[in-house]
Amino acid sequence: MSPNERLLAVLSPEIVGALAELVADEVTRQLADQDSPRNSPKWLTLEQAAERLDCTTDAVRMRMNRGRLERRPRDQGRRVYVSAASVDRLT
Repeated sequence: MSPNERLLAVLSPEIVGALAELVADEVTRQLADQDSPRNSPKWLTLEQAAERLDCTTDAVRMRMNRGRLERRPRDQGRRVYVSAASVDRLT
């Protein structure tokens, strides 16, 4: 008997569905936290990238626009993060 079948035998289908949804939401949240630029050195702010490259943030933007630096928009497009690996390739 699968775990879902065991749960369905004891709990109502609505509760099982709600539990499955809660688990899925928590897994999604934790994965997003792991991939968050604030928690991972994989992504840098424009300022951090400029410091590593010893240039201005405008120069970082120019390199992103030319495709030399990988970018990742965050916060509904208001902030942009730069791949640390792409910065390291240029240094």
